[in-house]
Amino acid sequence: MFRSLVVAVLLQLTMNPSLLVYGQYPCPFIDTVNITGSYPHEVQISAGNTNGGSATNHSYIYKWMVVPPDLVAIYDFVVINGQRVPSAKHLRACVCKIKPCLRFCCQSGYYYSLQNNSCIALPSDYATNNDTNIPDPEAMPVLFRNGSVLSVNSTSQFLVNIGAPCDTMRVVLKDNRQVDWLLHENGSIMHNQHSFSRHYCYTPLSWRRDKDKDEDNPMWHWEPLTCVAAKLPFVLGVREWTYAICLIITVICMIIVLFIYLLCTELRNTFYGVAIKTYCLCIIIGYSLLAHLTLTNPSDMSKYACSKIPLFALLYLILSFYILTFISLNFYLSFFGIILSKLMFWFMFFPTVVIAACWSFFVSFTYYNNKPVFGNDICWFDPRNYSIVVYFYSPIIVACIFSGIFYILSLLRMSDMAERDTGKLTIFVSRN
Repeated sequence: MFRSLVVAVLLQLTMNPSLLVYGQYPCPFIDTVNITGSYPHEVQISAGNTNGGSATNHSYIYKWMVVPPDLVAIYDFVVINGQRVPSAKHLRACVCKIKPCLRFCCQSGYYYSLQNNSCIALPSDYATNNDTNIPDPEAMPVLFRNGSVLSVNSTSQFLVNIGAPCDTMRVVLKDNRQVDWLLHENGSIMHNQHSFSRHYCYTPLSWRRDKDKDEDNPMWHWEPLTCVAAKLPFVLGVREWTYAICLIITVICMIIVLFIYLLCTELRNTFYGVAIKTYCLCIIIGYSLLAHLTLTNPSDMSKYACSKIPLFALLYLILSFYILTFISLNFYLSFFGIILSKLMFWFMFFPTVVIAACWSFFVSFTYYNNKPVFGNDICWFDPRNYSIVVYFYSPIIVACIFSGIFYILSLLRMSDMAERDTGKLTIFVSRN
């Protein structure tokens, strides 16, 4: 067995050396099967050279299918619960590229229990009950390209795999309601142009058509289950400590700047003075909360703190960027001889606070991919999805766009002014 694996590895290195050099794999791991020990299928093909020689096409046989060598790779890991786990080197083939794959959670006669996260035998008395309909793997409803939905034998239409891809599976709901997912002939699962996760398995599930009827007579149907995402582990590594230290250093610098503006009477009564003091205060609070979230294990925090601390961090960080927008606006207006007072700053700042607070509270109660944005696995945006782009970077990008527009207009205005006028304007701005 070991000798055959070594020979197969050497053959793959010869045929596909880029697999190890570049670390490329011909398909996702979920679409592969272990073919170590499978029968090789060597076919002599013409090499196309002047000597009339021939080369050997090192293919493999898997379930009476010929797997070409370009769909075979050497793996030194397996994927368990969505995580790479190192393993001994072995051969895997992308069989789902040859024939569409279909995965069942359990063997025939069993169903996946969402309560126990294991396979349980179907009740035998349901098989003889005319009011129930236990789904049969030999009669899977499949949508074909011509739009027709037919019940087909799963083993003849698909390459069937048995076993749940993760330890914990769940039903995908929309607005807490069941979704009518439909299996397509190419192996994909769709509903209204929405694709189901590739890490899935089918299982029979029961439901009641009418709540007023006897609950002992459920209806059974095929339901795809998806993996429950594993909780993100809390790690304090070099990256986390570096990030937290940079935040703390920034907070210390902002405290120094804040004290300087508080001690200088000429600066603290101007628009810029009030704006910079407010900006420093927002950065101090926002970065301090971020440092606290970075260095604190979510399991040591209450659910309320885990959802409300990021709310205020988001609020103060967004406000800091819009204060910079106010400063750029004041700088642009100064070219027209208009200098805003500190009272005008508060008139602009307070409505912005109300809008940013509403946005922050909206985010704290919002669900992204059927999970709360804050207070789920971690007490900040989940790095495994794009929630931070939608709810954090989007308002910041809007503020940066306005700031950039005002500064570009200021540069254009400065280029049109004479050097003497620019000097007078600089003195005028510095005094106000």
